[in-house]
Amino acid sequence: MRWVRRVRNTTTGITTLLLLALIVLCAVATLLCGGSTALVVGLGGVVALDGAAYWCSDRVIRAVTRARPLRSGDAPWLRALVIELAGQARTPFPRIAVIDTSSSDALYTGRDPDHATILVTTGLACLDTRTLRGVLAHELAHIRGRDTLLGTVAMTLAVASAVVVVVEQVTALVGRPDADTLAQLLVAPLAALLLQRAFSRTREYAADRGSVQVNSSS
Repeated sequence: MRWVRRVRNTTTGITTLLLLALIVLCAVATLLCGGSTALVVGLGGVVALDGAAYWCSDRVIRAVTRARPLRSGDAPWLRALVIELAGQARTPFPRIAVIDTSSSDALYTGRDPDHATILVTTGLACLDTRTLRGVLAHELAHIRGRDTLLGTVAMTLAVASAVVVVVEQVTALVGRPDADTLAQLLVAPLAALLLQRAFSRTREYAADRGSVQVNSSS
């Protein structure tokens, strides 16, 4: 599962860098233009960046994982299984992309069910049919639940809250620097990331339940 860890680590790193960039931007805007302007700049930046990440999520993930689209003549058994499970999950048939690695795993991406992609590793071929159905149904449950949208909204709200705190604390820091102000300035971004990770874990549990429901309907 090394490639999945790479994707998650890369995504977390990008998110952290964007959050730090927004904090610096808000701090500079606060110092130059005042708190109100900084809030507008910061919140606008949060919405713009998260919106772009949501809209282009499939292309970003495919580029990071170097996934190649499944050609029409490749792995007909996999295509047939995804079609069957998508019908049971009542979702549109997603695109399928392949990662060349011996690890056995899968990943979903895409802004909505109509633009979804399931990325599978070549190592999935060694799984038995029952296990493979569970893996694919788990990803389809994410797609059916529109987890990309929900995750983006959760991240936007978490980061927006952090931006508000950062602007308030930088404003206070200019006039009255103290230890509490500095502590809150450091804690706000960390709290935003922890909230987003907690939400992601909740959606993973929901996808597990969805996988069972999809397979039980067969």
